[in-house]
Amino acid sequence: YQRRVRGTMESPIKSPSPEKLKREISTPYLLRRLKQTKYAHTMPSERFDASDSSSSSSSSSDADTSDEEELSVGQRKRVIEEEAKEDKENIESYFHSRRGGNTSNKTLHDLQLEELDHNKTMKLLSKVKIQYAQEKAALFGEHCQHFVEWMMYLQDGFNLCLYGVGSKRNLLITFARKQLKHRLHLVVNGYFPNLTSRDVLNSITRDLLEYEGTFRTAHDQIVYIREHAHDPIYILFNNIDGSNLRTEKAQQILSSLASLKKIRMVATVDHINSPLLWDEDRGQHFNWLWIDCTTFDAYENETSTESSLMIKQTGALALSSMNHVLRSLTPNAQGIFRLLANFQLECGDDFQGITFQDFYLKCREKFLVNSDATLRTQLTEFRDHHLIKSRSADGTEVLHIPVDLKILRQFLEGSQG
Repeated sequence: YQRRVRGTMESPIKSPSPEKLKREISTPYLLRRLKQTKYAHTMPSERFDASDSSSSSSSSSDADTSDEEELSVGQRKRVIEEEAKEDKENIESYFHSRRGGNTSNKTLHDLQLEELDHNKTMKLLSKVKIQYAQEKAALFGEHCQHFVEWMMYLQDGFNLCLYGVGSKRNLLITFARKQLKHRLHLVVNGYFPNLTSRDVLNSITRDLLEYEGTFRTAHDQIVYIREHAHDPIYILFNNIDGSNLRTEKAQQILSSLASLKKIRMVATVDHINSPLLWDEDRGQHFNWLWIDCTTFDAYENETSTESSLMIKQTGALALSSMNHVLRSLTPNAQGIFRLLANFQLECGDDFQGITFQDFYLKCREKFLVNSDATLRTQLTEFRDHHLIKSRSADGTEVLHIPVDLKILRQFLEGSQG
């Protein structure tokens, strides 16, 4: 009676037909379900009967079960391999069906357009009517009304970071003219391609603190500024996120400089990812106070150093770069660079470079260096400014200045004059 009641209360799972099993036995899930179905379809009397006959047949049923399991594993492996092969074919057919046609090999040079030089381009752009000129002027005047507030922030120990759409160069120049006329200040154009953090330190020690000596490391130079800067020094940074200042080393030096008690820094940023330059430690050193200074002015000066396919590249930029770097070098470094420039100019178009040893002997004759280590230090600085290039020829280092001879002659005439 107990078995009959238990059997009526338990609803057996219907077993699928052999045709259906053969049709659906294609996935590992169905294989597992098949095993569960076979076990669940056994009669309750067969499950709970503890007779000797059931115990004697257990060994044979275990053998059958193990065969079924081995068969299931083999089928599962084949199914997985077939599905992977089918997926691969589907992926390849997808990309093959959406493959584009042949691309054109035409370039902008094939149009044979007249290239404009930089001066002519600026002249044409100056004739373009500026839209919303009154609104921009009103916005610029609104920013200028906060100059006194900016000075209060700087005196309280904060450094200002100006962000927003549009060039903020004219805003910084106006701030320097109105508020910093009788104070020590330095304007730095961070968008200049050859500018380095050491140039900023050299300008402070040489131009503001009037020190003509040299320093072994940037840390020694920062220590000197900290000990000899008695009055506040205001540094106005156009694009502190310039392409040559985005390195970790450059930002570490600038953050150490900004943390000095006598340094007041006002910087502008234009790149959308500029805040990622500073981690928590550098952010504490800079101690930024962020100010929205949207001007909608064109980035004329900031993009003047960028190359363009429509503008003829002249040597004006290379010449100005060399002049700018030369002014930031020590007298011995200037003499080393002029010596290499004169030698390259004397050799003319046949100049293929001068070996490091020959150039060291020439510098030694002019009493510009006293060891090859000193010369290598100066050459490393030249490489950082992209003023010289070196290559290896038969295991020997060969040096040259990657500038046209015409520009090099103009540079020497201007520096000597």
